[in-house]
Amino acid sequence: MLFSAFSANVDYNQGADRQSNQPKPERFRLACILLFVPRRIWPIVMVAALLTFAVYDLRIGLSPRTVFFFQLSDSAETLTAALGLSYAFGGPPKLDSVKALAKYFLFAVLLAPIASAIFGALTTHGEYHAGWWIAFLSQALGYLTLMPAILGWVGNRSAWLHASFPRYVEALTLIVGLSVFGYFSFVVPSSILLAVLATIPFLLWAALRFGTTGVSSAAIALAFLAIWGAVHGHGPFIAPASAHNVPPIQVFLLFVTAPFLVLAVLAEEEEQIKQELANERTRLIGAHEQERTRIARELHDDVCQRLAMLSFKIEKVMNGWGKSKPIGVDYQLEQVRQECADLAGDVQAMSHALHPSILDNLGLVAAVESFCREISEQSGVVVNFANRNTPDSLPPDVSLSLFRVVQEALRNAVKYSGQNDFEVHLQGTPGGLELQVMDRGIGFDMGSVRKAGGLGLISMRERIQLVNGAIQVDSKPNGGTRIRVHVPLGIKSNVLTRGSNLLGDGFQSNP
Repeated sequence: MLFSAFSANVDYNQGADRQSNQPKPERFRLACILLFVPRRIWPIVMVAALLTFAVYDLRIGLSPRTVFFFQLSDSAETLTAALGLSYAFGGPPKLDSVKALAKYFLFAVLLAPIASAIFGALTTHGEYHAGWWIAFLSQALGYLTLMPAILGWVGNRSAWLHASFPRYVEALTLIVGLSVFGYFSFVVPSSILLAVLATIPFLLWAALRFGTTGVSSAAIALAFLAIWGAVHGHGPFIAPASAHNVPPIQVFLLFVTAPFLVLAVLAEEEEQIKQELANERTRLIGAHEQERTRIARELHDDVCQRLAMLSFKIEKVMNGWGKSKPIGVDYQLEQVRQECADLAGDVQAMSHALHPSILDNLGLVAAVESFCREISEQSGVVVNFANRNTPDSLPPDVSLSLFRVVQEALRNAVKYSGQNDFEVHLQGTPGGLELQVMDRGIGFDMGSVRKAGGLGLISMRERIQLVNGAIQVDSKPNGGTRIRVHVPLGIKSNVLTRGSNLLGDGFQSNP
């Protein structure tokens, strides 16, 4: 690792042989490997790795005494980190909450470096105190930067492989910007104030947009630049003796990286809360639709059938009386039979409103067309429905969400717009499906509706968000209303991706 490579060029004994008293990055990778493999094979991995480290250290000229203490240091550090994190997280740590970050700091950033420094400082030949602090800070910095980066890249490799092109562009822009500003802060002559001011915006960007993986990766880049500048005699960390360059760099990187890791975790927690709330809304709306479907089925299959049978029995009784029927009873029974028939029709209409079977049987276009026709007949208005390139086969959740939006929007328009002419358009697009419901009525003030928290708009927005869509409501007093919805197709529902933009051009999610 660069921290260790720099330390390897530092003469701690003022004339003694140069040797690194800092563990190599392979030690961090070993702790990561142990977290990803079954614990029963840890002894095999540990023995193989430590033997490899020992052979390498002996080949570069380290004394057997130094190698021995390095083996103790590596063993203590790796086992403390791996066992502690495995116990605390049950596997590879996921730094997605303040509690998780606190546990990670305890075992990896504090206890493991302490265990390592106790034995690693014995290789400094008399400068135990100074060597202990340098060893501790080096290991703490490694666990604060390198290990979260490794865990993040490995754990999120699938998400990055399937990330959008703008996401890659943003990441590249962050890296380039950090490298350019970091170069002028750490490699050319500069002050510590300039270094802080130049790096904070990029660390903030990394924390809010790329999480702990972004912060740790940015910190590694800063470590590279800071060490490179110090080794070549440039930057804000130049001291009369090269050994004095190490602690300032380590302390600077530790105190710069740690707060932004906390910030990244807080942002991740907020995203998780939003996801949990969205999942709870999936669940509630799904349960609501299931209950509507159940009631609609019971109304149609049970109540309507029983009313039909009752009407049939009344008619049969009327026909069976012949000439002996009491005076006036014929008329009364006919009234009862007609009321039963009307009631059956009303129940059937209620069943259809709760969950239209046509949506399941014939699809979205037929269901929307049927509903527009039904509204026209019931309310005496004109609803012009137009369809263009709508796919015949749509995901059930997409069809249901769009149909509910049509229901809500068209009923509100008929009730409040003051107009008798409405437009409903469905159109397939290269990226998905677009719906528009329009009227030229009295409109309304968007700000007032937002403050009032109208349930109709909230319901429509929630349904569209569940299918990763976007909804835009345009209205103003005496200017009519247009509700425009775009739903992407081919994307799994209810997936809220950090930093992703699913709204498309011209769309916004209304509060």
